[in-house]
Amino acid sequence: MYKRELKLSSQYTNNFYDGSIYDLVFLDLEWCRDFQKNGTVQKIFGYTLTRILEDSNEQYIKIQFIESSTQEKKIIQDILNDLQSLQGKYFIGYGLSTSDMFCLRQRINDLDFVPKVDSIKILDLQRIIQRVIQRTDLNQGLNNLFAYLEIPIYKRIKGYYVFRNGVKVLRKERGYETILNEIYEYCLEDAENYFHIISNWQAQFPLVDRHKHQIIDLKVDPRSEQSIRSQRGAALQRPSQ
Repeated sequence: MYKRELKLSSQYTNNFYDGSIYDLVFLDLEWCRDFQKNGTVQKIFGYTLTRILEDSNEQYIKIQFIESSTQEKKIIQDILNDLQSLQGKYFIGYGLSTSDMFCLRQRINDLDFVPKVDSIKILDLQRIIQRVIQRTDLNQGLNNLFAYLEIPIYKRIKGYYVFRNGVKVLRKERGYETILNEIYEYCLEDAENYFHIISNWQAQFPLVDRHKHQIIDLKVDPRSEQSIRSQRGAALQRPSQ
C-alpha cells in the first residue's frame, strides 16, 4: 500500500459557506479498470483526504493508493474508517456525490462490506454550481473551477490518467513506479489547492447554505436506485480534469 501523510501550515479564510472551516473535509476517490476473466471491473485505486485541524490550524493531507488488486478491500476499509471517524462533518469535492460515491457504494456492495456509518453529508461543488448557482459554463471539471477562481495549477497529467494507467501499477508493469509517482503528484497538487477554493469562493459565487447538503446512504446499492441508475453511464466516467 502506498500512503503519504503530511501537515502544512495554513492561513485560509472561510469564504465558502455558513459553517466552520474545520467541518469541511475534501475527499477525492481514484479508481481504475482491472481486466478479469469475467470482464472489466472498476476498482477503487486510491483516495485523497484533506482538512484543517482545529487544534493546530494546519492542513492535514492523506494520499493513499493500492499497489495490487488484493489490497482493494483494505483501502475501502480505510476509506470507511475515515468516513466513520469524521461522521458529522461535510465531505466536499467536485462530482463527489455522483461518480465517486457511485463507485464506492458499488464496490461496498460487490465486496459485501457492511459500513459502520449509515450515511454522510456531502457538499458537491459540481452540483452546487449547476443547480444552486445555475452556472452550466463551469461544468468542465475541477481544473476549470480552479482557473475560474484564479487558482494556478500546473498538472502534467489529466484526470483519466489514473483510470487508464492504474492497472499497470496493479500488474507491476515496467515503469509502474513512475506512474505511481505521477499520480501522487497529481493528487497532491489538488490537495494543496482545495482550500484555496474555500478562500476564493465568494469572489465569484454567493455563500453556500450548509443546510442544502446532500445525504448519501452508504448501505444502499446505487444500482438499486432509479435516480442513480439513470446516470450510470456518466457516473463511472472520470470527470474531466
